[in-house]
Amino acid sequence: MKEQRFIITESMMDSLYGYNNAQYDQHAKRLLASRKLLAEIVKKVVPEFHDVSTADIAEKYIEGSPQVGNIPVNPGLTNAVPSQIKGDRNEDGAPKEGYITYDILFHARAPGTGEPITLIINVEAQRTQVESTLGYHLMKRAVFYVCRLISSQKEREFEGKDYNSIKKAYSIWICMDSPSGNSYINYYKLEEKHLLHRYKEAAENYDLPNIVVISLGKKADKDKLIHLLQVLFNERKRSFDSKKEVLEQEYGIDMTPDMEKEMTTMCNLSLNISEEAMNEGRVLGREEGRVLGREEGLKEGENRALSRTAIRLLTMGLSVDDVAKGTGLSVEAVEKMKENME
Repeated sequence: MKEQRFIITESMMDSLYGYNNAQYDQHAKRLLASRKLLAEIVKKVVPEFHDVSTADIAEKYIEGSPQVGNIPVNPGLTNAVPSQIKGDRNEDGAPKEGYITYDILFHARAPGTGEPITLIINVEAQRTQVESTLGYHLMKRAVFYVCRLISSQKEREFEGKDYNSIKKAYSIWICMDSPSGNSYINYYKLEEKHLLHRYKEAAENYDLPNIVVISLGKKADKDKLIHLLQVLFNERKRSFDSKKEVLEQEYGIDMTPDMEKEMTTMCNLSLNISEEAMNEGRVLGREEGRVLGREEGLKEGENRALSRTAIRLLTMGLSVDDVAKGTGLSVEAVEKMKENME
């Protein structure tokens, strides 16, 4: 029997690693929402925490439980039900006009300021920055998000005209690719410029919205935070045990059972499983062909194997188009399989 040929397209690889794989993406966000990992990020990119240990950030200054993918962004949804939030003040909501959520949202108290100042910090895990893939420029989305972190505080962080109570906000974007190919960290904030004469406003009155973009390049990087994120998300051939060893030995991060669960699932959703599924398809085709024993039977066995492989790939989150290209089946046939699965 002629061995089946499977094509692993670039789009298929992207899907397997999270560009279009909602399941992988969700596990990545939950892993990233670990207080210990958030502490590493905050220490590096939020100036208020530069001189504080990651242990203190994780244990003392991050408030409550970081919220993952359940706080709306859009106006009207963020403050739909205004509430006084205790400790982990992470509610955010307006009239129902679409439903987009922050990936990870949490509050942290800035140390060393006398009276603690609450910072509202949003962390977004972004698989790609490519405008043609997203359909928009990522920086404009980042600006919208940080503006919502400011405007949604009304009637939640402060009431009426008490604008002095607006909290500083950081929107941190971790991008798994880089337009330049090299890793970088960029910081965007409001600055004062004097166009006529000179009057200096106190920075704390306008230094409220802040954006940080962390881009992971293809080459290994010596920067501590970049290296950590590359190991977690970009080094696809590195095993779970190897990643765990890096976290424990290089960063002193003992993985919790929840972290182990998320990372294990991410590793299992990677290309290793796609190759296993494709190998399984080849074996099934040969075995069923032998059982049927005729030319027509060989063809039928091959079709069954292709169908099983297609179903396996669909359950892994690949799109209908990607599965059709990879298996050689028609789009219509794969769409029917997906309908039957639902």
